[in-house]
Amino acid sequence: MPIVFSEHAVIQIKQRAISKISVIKAVKDPDSITKSFRTRRLRDKLIGSKILRVITVTEGSKISIVTAYYLK
Repeated sequence: MPIVFSEHAVIQIKQRAISKISVIKAVKDPDSITKSFRTRRLRDKLIGSKILRVITVTEGSKISIVTAYYLK
């Protein structure tokens, strides 16, 4: 399943100093997935001592990344 970064996600992960590799790991192998608004999914992954949350939308056979951030 292809993974696509939205423009917003690219800007946000750059500003938040999150690596694309970490985001892709969270999408491909999340520790948990929670349903969210409409077709959005919250994918959480423990990275070091922090939890990385990636917001995604599945569109057909592709996964679009909306944004990503670390939970406190």
